[in-house]
Amino acid sequence: MASRIPTWTARVALGVVGVFVVVWFVAGWMHSNAIREEFLVPRPNLTGYPLTVQFNEAGRVVIDRTSDTERQGLWGLEGEDVYAQISTIVRVDETSVERGGEPLVGDFPVGDQARLDVDAYDGDPTAAHGLGFEEPRTPADIGPHPTWLVDGRRGTWVVFVHGRGNERLTESLRIIPSLVAQGFPVLSITYRNDIGATPSPSGMRLWGLEEWRDLDAALALAGRKGATDFVVFGSGFGASIVSTFLHESPNISSVKAVIFDSPVLDLEGVARRWASEKGTPRIISWLGRRLAAVRFGVDWDMLNQLERTDQFDVRMLLMFGAEDPVTPAEHFTRFADELSELVAVERFEQGGHTDLWNIDAERYESSVAEFLLDVIGPE
Repeated sequence: MASRIPTWTARVALGVVGVFVVVWFVAGWMHSNAIREEFLVPRPNLTGYPLTVQFNEAGRVVIDRTSDTERQGLWGLEGEDVYAQISTIVRVDETSVERGGEPLVGDFPVGDQARLDVDAYDGDPTAAHGLGFEEPRTPADIGPHPTWLVDGRRGTWVVFVHGRGNERLTESLRIIPSLVAQGFPVLSITYRNDIGATPSPSGMRLWGLEEWRDLDAALALAGRKGATDFVVFGSGFGASIVSTFLHESPNISSVKAVIFDSPVLDLEGVARRWASEKGTPRIISWLGRRLAAVRFGVDWDMLNQLERTDQFDVRMLLMFGAEDPVTPAEHFTRFADELSELVAVERFEQGGHTDLWNIDAERYESSVAEFLLDVIGPE
């Protein structure tokens, strides 16, 4: 009997370990699914109309009070077939916020439902700013993607790559007028899995690992239309596309400058923090990320720009918000410190993620203009 105890104990121990491994693997698999839903599945931010318009008259709009509606700045207020801009906060009480309002499309009746829109403009360059534009389609490797092309006087073109959660071209409407006023043609692009663009076989966002080819094709299109060189402007997720393009494309010699607005510089670090905030144990979070790499093709190392700073050799403007809920501020400062000879930095103390223009449009536009004047030169 005594000689059998170690064998029985070993079997029990092996069984416990086996159960633990199975539970761990299942939990990691489920966490990899959560990573896919949170980071890889195209998901427009603008869903539903959670706000009620309580008053709208004589340039004043009263809407429900939330943490977003009481933020200073210039924002879009979007409803069904209605669009306005809201600006200065006039009054705040326990349940509502009164702000300056300017109707752009239609007018909100009292009681209508609405939502905030970070783009701040609706429609297209003509509807928003009276600017003529073309709509060439980028002939990418998997199929065509829509673009907007606003003409300018220079041979240097600005190519704008929008962020995740937008899925549309309207994000570029905030900055197009300022760029055109400086003489730059602006090509605002879409990429695979955007609304109206060609879907990829996986249907997933891969943070530039595939999408860089769409940017490469857009620059080739611009070159055929007369562009001599480029400034590439990436916002949020779009900045990740730009980073991978700079690492992977053989056609980067014509890129004279890069502008980053709220870039994600280490996706795995962001995913790690997101899991921690959800209360996911580190051992499950780690396995989930490894499984996501295998199942969905997420190369975390390739997407870690903090470890690839020695591979950047182009002048950059880095704009970020101190309150960015996606990318930790220390990522921005580390990136800038390691590339101090290449990177000009603009930190917006009240800024979040890709809403820096909304918080301070004048500073945002002047920062871009001064950077371009310094790097590209006067017209």
